[in-house]
Formats: sequence, C-alpha cells, structure tokens
Amino acid sequence: MRNDKRVSDNLPPDFLSPTMSELNPSTPPSSPILSQHVQKRVWLTWLACAACVIVFIGIHSDSTGSKDPVQNWGWQPSGTIYDGAYWVLFSSVFVHVEFWHLAFNLYWLYHLGRWLEQSIGSARWLAFVAGSAFVSSTAELAISGQAGIGGSGVGYALFGFGWVLRKHVPAVAGILTQGTVFVFFAWLIGCVILTSASVLNVANAAHFAGFLFGTALGGWLLDKSRRPLISCALAFLMVAGFVTLIWAPWSMQWTSWRGVKAHKKGDFSDAIRWYERSMKLGQDEKWCQDAIDMARSAIMVQRLGQSRTNSPTGRTAGDF
Repeated sequence: MRNDKRVSDNLPPDFLSPTMSELNPSTPPSSPILSQHVQKRVWLTWLACAACVIVFIGIHSDSTGSKDPVQNWGWQPSGTIYDGAYWVLFSSVFVHVEFWHLAFNLYWLYHLGRWLEQSIGSARWLAFVAGSAFVSSTAELAISGQAGIGGSGVGYALFGFGWVLRKHVPAVAGILTQGTVFVFFAWLIGCVILTSASVLNVANAAHFAGFLFGTALGGWLLDKSRRPLISCALAFLMVAGFVTLIWAPWSMQWTSWRGVKAHKKGDFSDAIRWYERSMKLGQDEKWCQDAIDMARSAIMVQRLGQSRTNSPTGRTAGDF
C-alpha cells in the first residue's frame, strides 16, 4: 500500500529543510512523525544480527545427523507448528542456510533496523519486528504450507515502512535511495518469477505480507484521516495469521495434519476424509493412499471387535 498524500503542510520549516548532518544516514532522525527522543544505542538490532550469524554457524557445524540441522536451530515443519510450536514463527526468522541469503538480510536488518530502533526506541522496535515476523511467517504458512526460512519478511517490512516515510524523514531517504528502492521491488517481483519457473524456491508470501505490514504502519503514521481504515487492515493481517494456525482447509499440509490427528484419536472415518482432501490438494498420492488403507483396515478391525462383543457366545460366524 502506498500513501501519496502530502503532509508537508503539517511539518515545521526546519524539518522540511534538513541540514547536511540530517542527510547522513548514520545520524538518527529527529522527526515529529516518529519520536522527539532519539535513542543512540541499538542493542536489539545488534542482538538480532548476532543471532542470525550464530544460527548460521550452528547449522553448518551441526553434526548430530539425527535430522535436518535447521530443525535443531529454530525451524520446524508445519505439523509441529500446528501442534502448538508457535515460537517457530519467530525463531525461523533467524535461520539462514545460504550465505548470500544471510548477507543480504543482515545488511538491511542492520541499516534499516538501526534507523528504526534509533527512531522509535527498543520496545517499539521489538513490537515491530515481532509483528512483522508473525504476519510474514503465518502468510507463508498459509500459502506454501511451511514457515519460511530467513528474515526476508521482516526485511521487507522494514523496507515498506521506510519507503513510505522516506520523503519525510531525511535519515531514511539517505538509506533508501532510488536505486535501492528499485532493487527491492525488482527482487520482490523477480522472486515470484523465479519461483514460478522452479529456479529458486522463495518465500514470496512472507515478502509481500511483510511489505504490506510495514507500508501500513508507515501510512498509519503519515495519514491521520485514514488511520481507522489502516488499523482495520493491520487487524485483518493479524487475525488472518491466527486463523491460519487453527483452520486452513485449503492447505494440503494442514489437511494431512488433521488426518493424522484424527487417525491417532481413532476417528478413522474422519481421517480418511482429510486424507482424501489432502490428496486432491496435491499431497503425495502414495502417502495418502497408504494412510487411507491403514485407516480402512483399522475400521474393519473395529467392526470385527464390535461384532465379537455383540455375539452372545463371543464368536462370529467366521469363528466356526
């Protein structure tokens, strides 16, 4: 979402005429749009960057061999999340496997994250990052059936927020130049093309959801007249994320998980229904058929047991 409404009439003259020091991206901004109190230390940004590096090193030095190293360092498959491991929606943000992915996300997490933490303070920075991680991870879970790997969703939230404010906050304008903005949008669209062509598997839903989250917050700050509408949009993103965790009948991973849950509870008819739905949605046909056959066999065993119980002698015709 882009907000083109001019707000220059509401800004003081000294804010519209920045000094050379204000144009320096390393100088914290002083803006009525953000905060009158600038925070110098950006310890949360540093901690987040350090966590990404530590997890990356941990993944590539993991020699347990019991399972995929990423599962030991913050990422889990969708079934684990549906079972209640919601922390994965946040911890997966720090997980990176390829070095180029880590380097790209670290660079922008530091530059944009530092600017944001200086501008709004550590507590609000934490809320922003947690919110964008939740929205981007649940969006990816809803579309692809798995939580994304990496902090690109948070990165695009930071970009979206800065992109909306860049014409009004000199410090972020020095970071998000026209060339940088072009790169972000080109990568956003390019990743969709690469994924569609099966060249690269990218968490595109996380990118777009994070971008929408960031731009919506930026628009909320700039345009007071549209704050109720933007607040509704933000609430929708959050509620949709929560709904995805408990009800996603369009997802072959979620329907498979429901089938397994029903199977374990002994509700084999319900399990078969979910397995069949999952197969129609594109789940592995052999896996689904094997699960269906197991459930049908279990139903036959149940009926046989009931037949024995209902027989006056405890026998069925087949016993003679």
